[in-house]
Amino acid sequence: MFRKLAPLSLVLAAVNAQADFIGLHAGAGMWQPDLSGSFQSEGSSAADVDMERDLGVSDTTANNFYVAIEHPVPFLPNLRLERTRLSESRTNTLSESISFEGETYTASTEIDSKFDLSHTDYTGYYEILDGLGWLSADVGLTIRQFDGEISIKERSGSADESVTLDVPVPLLYGRGQFDLPMAPFPLAVGGMINYLSIGGATVSDHRLYIAAAAPWPVELGGELGYRRFHMELDDVDDLDADMTASGWYASATLHF
Repeated sequence: MFRKLAPLSLVLAAVNAQADFIGLHAGAGMWQPDLSGSFQSEGSSAADVDMERDLGVSDTTANNFYVAIEHPVPFLPNLRLERTRLSESRTNTLSESISFEGETYTASTEIDSKFDLSHTDYTGYYEILDGLGWLSADVGLTIRQFDGEISIKERSGSADESVTLDVPVPLLYGRGQFDLPMAPFPLAVGGMINYLSIGGATVSDHRLYIAAAAPWPVELGGELGYRRFHMELDDVDDLDADMTASGWYASATLHF
């Protein structure tokens, strides 16, 4: 009886040992970016639509959350899922005529517009520097799935056009962090970047931050940083665009 149970006990012990090394990271926060840039329908000969001048869009409040799972299984990447909701709707009176998707919106017309660059990041990554004291680094690949739109509608007319952004973009992923050794509690500075230029899309998204955590068995903490997201599109979902969102963010974090 005991001889039959011994192999099972060894398996359970191994599973428990592996479980001791599984880590969960999570966070949720707010980002207050300034918005700038322009866009136009692919193939249009009209001047670009300026986000601030024509739509009245200059800043917004976005929110995001992420969950990351790290494990000890060799060759299998760690996983990170992050959702960013970046959307703004405005009403504005045009100072000059604009054209979008073949429709002309004349000067002095009041318009409703929606600017939505919301996206979900699916990231697989490896820890290339781990267990080296104060320094850690990750590298991997992100698939950023956009699920937003840009729309312009006359309030008192018939012009109502939109372009849906529903496209996955592969991005290189990197993250580095340095733990400050002389701090009285866990304190670190770090940065994260996603970048790739492929086909008609160039996307760069980087963050610099300082993070702190309470030294409890379950680490509760916070992160304060600056994020800049820049995107250039050339005939992606029938859209040409050059847009930037940049500003400070703050997040609450959890690690166990």
